[in-house]
Order: sequence, then structure tokens, then C-alpha cells
Amino acid sequence: MNDAMTIRLIGFISVFLSVASLEAQTQAEINATARADFEKADVDLNKTYQAVLAKLPPNEKQKLREAQRAWVVSRDAEAAGAAKEAEGGSIAPTIRYGRMTALTQKRIAELNAMIDKESSQTEALPSQNNQASSVSQPEPNSRATPDPISPDKRWEYKPATDERGPQIVKAGTNDSAGDLSDACDIGSCGDASVLWAPDSRRVSFYWGQGRTHNTSFYQLRDEHWAPLDPQPDDEISQRLQNDIAAQLKRNGQSEEKLEKKGSYLRFIWADAKVDRWIDANTALLYATDQKVIARRDDPGEMSDGFSADFLFTLKFDDAGKWKVVKTQRLSEKEVKKRAKER
Repeated sequence: MNDAMTIRLIGFISVFLSVASLEAQTQAEINATARADFEKADVDLNKTYQAVLAKLPPNEKQKLREAQRAWVVSRDAEAAGAAKEAEGGSIAPTIRYGRMTALTQKRIAELNAMIDKESSQTEALPSQNNQASSVSQPEPNSRATPDPISPDKRWEYKPATDERGPQIVKAGTNDSAGDLSDACDIGSCGDASVLWAPDSRRVSFYWGQGRTHNTSFYQLRDEHWAPLDPQPDDEISQRLQNDIAAQLKRNGQSEEKLEKKGSYLRFIWADAKVDRWIDANTALLYATDQKVIARRDDPGEMSDGFSADFLFTLKFDDAGKWKVVKTQRLSEKEVKKRAKER
């Protein structure tokens, strides 16, 4: 090859590499724009969701939380499926984020419609007729509705304020009989609530915000509300994690194998809440743990999701010691039915 041909070849290669680099940069920029669009839509969604939540009565708030969590999983799964055809290609993130943005904007419209509906129902309250009243009656629900006042009317739950953490006080006073700040501080309790045992000797405290909600138990001892030690959350959480590990194993995977491939189990949300007290010494607790496989270098790129959903029956003795006496694993169909009923 003579010098002229060599120079031309080098020039051709340089141009080719420059164009390839430009195209890669352009696609990277498109991916970044798609991701930014989704993040903006996600912020708008959270604002709208919080606005709807603020307008709902207490017994409707948890229904919306569970429905919203189920929707998030559905959205992420649908977006991952849409991008699967381009798996390995540089355009896959744009497809995924674009789909997530479209679904998020649709959800914002749905939530805004709920705000309008709540407002119109509120305006119509003074002129309700018998037919309207019958339509607005809540559906029967086996789950108890949180109430700040204990069944015996002696105790009252006071949520956290800017000055103090959550408290149990003597009803009608500010005399503290139990500080619940060991469960959550002023800024982390979220929209917390309590569910009293029928004899008013125990109470479950549901608290948390964002993607994690927990339940702590307290028992009345010598006119003082003390936390149970240990709380059930560690054992419940471990059972959920074991179930997800078993699901991974059935799929020929493990967290160690995922790490070797540059992936990991990304946390989506966890929730543990007492459905109801069956009797003074028995509580039915619903717990869920949701995770999805994500790439370590791009957590937004997700694939298979895993869910552990259980109903645990907890039995307490007089001293407050507890044990799980029954475990029921919920199927995907049962979880969806539950969310719909809520």
C-alpha cells in the first residue's frame, strides 16, 4: 500500500469513527432527554397523588396507597416489556422512559379526575337525596377503620407535630401515656394511624412514608403504653426476603449471580399493616415486599419483578410475647382483588 492510499484509509477511518461517536452521543442525549422527561412527569405525579390523598377521608387513603403501588409495578413492567425488543440496543432506554412518561401522564389525568370528583361530591352534599346517599355508602370491608380513640374511650392517639413525636395520651387531654417516637421521629411518621385491640390493652401503630411503611405494637402496662420487645417486623421482613430468594432460585437465579452480571435486586416498596384484630390477643397482619431486577450501571433499566405478599396471624400472650400461628401466601390474583376491594 503506498503512502497516498494509507493517508486516505486513515482519513476514512477517522471520519467513520467521528460519525459513529456523534451518533452514539446523539442517542445518549436522546436517552438523557427521555429520562429527564420521565423524572419531571414523576414529580408532577407525586404532587397530584399527594393532593388527592389530602382530600380523601381516612378510610379511603389506604385504598389509594395500595392502588398506586400496584399501578407503579404495572407501569414499570409494561415499560420494561416495551423496551425488551430493543434489548441491548442503545435506543432501549428511550423506549422505556418514553413509555413510562406516557403512562405517568395518563395516571396524572386519572388522579386529577379523582380530585374533580371529590370536589363535586363535596359541593353536592347539602342537596343529597336518598338515591345519592345509597350510592355513596361504602362497600362492606372486613378490615377495621383506624380510630384515634380507644374502644374503652380512655386513650387517644396524637400524631406527630413540629414540636413532638407521636403520642398516646389520656383521652381528652395532652397527658402523655406513651411516646411512639421509638418507631418514627417527627419527620418520618408520614400519614400514621393506630388500630386498637378490642380490649384496649394493645395497639398497632402504622407509620412510614415514601416506599416503606411499617407496623409497631404497643401494650398497656401500669397505665403506660410500652413497645413490644422484640417487634415482629424483623421476622416478618426475613420471611418475605426468604420467599423472594426462593422465587429467584426457581428461576435459576440468585443475588450473587445477578451481581456477576452487573445487576441487582432493586427495592420498590415494603409494607406491613394490621388488617384487623381478630380478638384481643390475635391480629391479622398483611405484609408485602416488592423488588425488581435492575442494572447496576442504570437502575432505571429493569426487567423481572418479584413480589412476596402474605397474611400473618399473630398471637399475643399476656406479657406481650407474640408468635406467628398462621401464614397465608397470597397469589397475584388475590393481591389484585385485595387492592380493588381497598
